[in-house]
Amino acid sequence: MDIIGGNIFRDNIGAWLAATIVALMTVFSDKLLERIRFRLNRADLRAKYFEELAVDLSTYIFFAELFCERYQKGWSKDPEDLASIGGEVNGAVTTLRKKEFVYRSWVHRYWGDKTVAQFTEVMAAVKAVDDALHAFNDEGEEDKKTIALAKELDKLRATAERWMVQTS
Repeated sequence: MDIIGGNIFRDNIGAWLAATIVALMTVFSDKLLERIRFRLNRADLRAKYFEELAVDLSTYIFFAELFCERYQKGWSKDPEDLASIGGEVNGAVTTLRKKEFVYRSWVHRYWGDKTVAQFTEVMAAVKAVDDALHAFNDEGEEDKKTIALAKELDKLRATAERWMVQTS
């Protein structure tokens, strides 16, 4: 196997080994870079979706609390003010309820099954507040309805806070 004073295998093993290592690194580095890119993209989406959901939920809670405050402080005599706040509450709850299954898919994908159950509790609390708000469509017993709404809002705030702390 000697060709002009040397062994072909022994003389070229370094070059072959280097070429093999470079080829293997190229194949695996593409997969590694793809995984890193996927993880970074997932982290970006997780933050983006959490922020969107948190803003929508916060908007609803804010306007529902504002509505409740009007009745608690005796400021419910201005029908235009109540209609304006009522419109905001309806818009906010419509956004939440319309996107509920989209949010649920985000929660499942980016935070896992445990947080899906907690998110379901949050949405149940949203629905309970909405039901308490609908009671104001009928005249009478505003004090009772205000107390019931405040109670449901407290539950919603606590449930939402617990969920948000766990997912952020």
